[in-house]
Amino acid sequence: MLAHVEDQPVTDFWPKAYEGVYGDRRRSCGFALYQSVGVARGDKDGYRRQMAENYRFFGAPHVAIISSDAGLSTYGAIDCGGFVANFLNAATALGVATIPQAALTVRSDLVREHFGLLANRRIVCAISFGYADPSHPANGFRTDRAPLSEVVRFHDGR
Repeated sequence: MLAHVEDQPVTDFWPKAYEGVYGDRRRSCGFALYQSVGVARGDKDGYRRQMAENYRFFGAPHVAIISSDAGLSTYGAIDCGGFVANFLNAATALGVATIPQAALTVRSDLVREHFGLLANRRIVCAISFGYADPSHPANGFRTDRAPLSEVVRFHDGR
């Protein structure tokens, strides 16, 4: 599968562009994560090596491929989001580490082919899971979170 990852993307859900604050947050998180695992800013070979870890499922022994029937469109992806949140919470409660991965969806065609999924399945994400290696630098990394006031708008209902 890895031999093909730099081919032209064939994706089911990947955004056309991350713009504005979304692009800023994505870059900031990416730079910080890569720095935590020893990849210096501007190290293109290091970026590629670290990106390839997605396709090795970051060394996790298990992976769940989350997909939805194409006919369900966006609503299928929304339902999958609820499933993913509950999967992550349940695994954490059982002491199992998880890594939700959108990067695999950049090549949804190859994911379907590799795992023998039907053509009508839309790849939403993957979840790599197993027991964490606490000594790995990525396991100490935490993303910054935007304050609630930046991501939620409350209305009083009047």
